[in-house]
This record gives sequence, structure tokens and C-alpha cells, in this order.
Amino acid sequence: MMKPVPSAIVFFIVVVPVLLLLPPSFVGATGDPTTGKAIYERHCIACHGPQGKGDGPAGKMLKPPAADFTSAASKKKSEVDLKEAIENGKPGTAMGPWKSQLSQTDISEVLGYVRALRK
Repeated sequence: MMKPVPSAIVFFIVVVPVLLLLPPSFVGATGDPTTGKAIYERHCIACHGPQGKGDGPAGKMLKPPAADFTSAASKKKSEVDLKEAIENGKPGTAMGPWKSQLSQTDISEVLGYVRALRK
């Protein structure tokens, strides 16, 4: 009679190799904050402001206001949630979808910069 294989071994033999083969955008990996900053400054700063506080010139006038990435509530959001908001927008807000204007790489880079602003 064979003994069952411990789940940790199965995890490292099956799951880890699969994760290593997935593209970074699939697993929610973030990009380079330096590159992301340039994209953020072109597309996001008007609403979210230079430090990501939601206080850009347009962001102050929005109802509800633009997201403040430095707030406690924003810091609780996962990177997957933030990526979803960038790609598909946020219903009931002025945040529209960016997936048709930004590549997956650009979205990952912006997410890397937003992540840096959250610290």
C-alpha cells in the first residue's frame, strides 16, 4: 500500500512550476515604478494628483472624488483589485476603463508606481 504524498510536496512539484510559467500580468505582478511614473504623469495625475492623494486639478471636482492611494482604505485593496480598477474602471465614479488605451505592460508599470505611492 502506498502512502499519500504530503501536500507540500505536491505544491512544489505541481503548482510552483505552473506559476513560474505564467506571465507576470496574470499573477498580478507589478512593474517598474520609474516607468510607471511617466505613464501615471501622462494619464492619471490630473485626477489622482502628483502624490496620488486624489487632489489633482480634476480630481478635486469629481463626485465621488478621485481615489487617494495613500489612504488607509486604499492600502487595504489588493493589487488585483487595483489592476481591475485600472483595466475596467470603477462604476459610479469618473474612473473609466484604461485597458483599451494602455497595454498590459503599461498597466503593470502604473500599478508598480501606485504601489510605491501607497507606502
